[in-house]
Amino acid sequence: MAHPRFSIVIPTYNREDLVGYTIQSVLNQTIADFEIIVCDNCSTDETAKVVRQYSDYRVKYVKTPRHMVIADNWEFARSHASGELIIMLGDDDALLGSALERFAEAATRHEADFLFCRTVEYRDLGFPGSDRNTLDCPPFAGSSRKISVDEFLKPLFSCRIVFDMHPSSFFFGRALGDAVAKRCGRFFQTNGVEYCAWPMAAVFAKGIALVDLPLSICGRTSKSWGSNMILGNPGKQRIRQFVQDVEQTRKFAPLTNFTMANLRAEGILTAKNLFPQEFQSYEFDEQKYMRDTLDELESRKALGVDVSCEMQDLVNHLGNHPGLRKEILEKPQTAEQTPKSFWRQVRRWVGDRGLRALRNRMIKKRQDRLRVSRGDIQTGFRISGSDFRFSNIVEGADALERLIRPQPVSKTSS
Repeated sequence: MAHPRFSIVIPTYNREDLVGYTIQSVLNQTIADFEIIVCDNCSTDETAKVVRQYSDYRVKYVKTPRHMVIADNWEFARSHASGELIIMLGDDDALLGSALERFAEAATRHEADFLFCRTVEYRDLGFPGSDRNTLDCPPFAGSSRKISVDEFLKPLFSCRIVFDMHPSSFFFGRALGDAVAKRCGRFFQTNGVEYCAWPMAAVFAKGIALVDLPLSICGRTSKSWGSNMILGNPGKQRIRQFVQDVEQTRKFAPLTNFTMANLRAEGILTAKNLFPQEFQSYEFDEQKYMRDTLDELESRKALGVDVSCEMQDLVNHLGNHPGLRKEILEKPQTAEQTPKSFWRQVRRWVGDRGLRALRNRMIKKRQDRLRVSRGDIQTGFRISGSDFRFSNIVEGADALERLIRPQPVSKTSS
């Protein structure tokens, strides 16, 4: 049989309640030339039963020989894909119905084998925080364009992220992934799989294209890494479970924590060490990396997470870099830290209790609902399921599809 145009690879582990939505969002595509590879990382729940209930011949189930860390699992899963273009779709994420159609058009138009789109966030009904059952859509241009390697890599190495790097928004050529793996042993190398694989894909790709439309939805659920390790505090035991499922050692990142800043650093520096000649002109901004790390740790601390060990690791590293230490830790007092009048302190107390934030969210919600109803969507928006009739990620994808469907995939100047 001829290879399909697309392979949608879904690595999964104990997501019996979520993976079905992801599969269904792919089966809802406007084109049919794809395969779905669900790679089960030795789940202990009913994941296998959920997947096997799909009678569609394009849905294939494979299982790892043992439970693997993220990078090993993804590399195993990738090896089963036979399509020309591959996406590693999260098992709590979803694609809009026209996603494959629009990616196919852009790949042909721009002769690209490395493509990505804008990422929407969906907080489901079980999200451990506020704004449940909402979709957050970023601004988008409604066009596709070819981008240069420098445009993609320079912001990444300077730790000033311009493009959302979420794996569920990226397609890469199967031949491209194989070519990279042939040169360095494998395509997916690190815990932050995208931060090593995507830079390598960019430097070896025939062409890179941005489909500037919100075609992929990142699910924020009670089981998501991002929801628990970045946006919330699930408690020591749950944090320990998340950490145990990834590689514990770092080869190139200066620090040993599990912040997103450190995941990015390990991925980027691994790619640079694997291909020093190709990445010679890109310098990693260590100062910005350290600032980002400190900001994340302080945010985690504010949520009640014990980050004392991670903070000490950061301080120890800065001890060997006095310039960095002064830049990052010895901050001058800002206006926010100066004494305030009694009433300013009262207003801040009220705001800290979330009342101001709640009021602002309610105002913003009304404004977004009115704008979206008028068709003003390209500046970004947040909508709720109660207003736009969705209660899960697939229904959310359908709602978003109805909003953006009139947007053509037009070509802009390269």
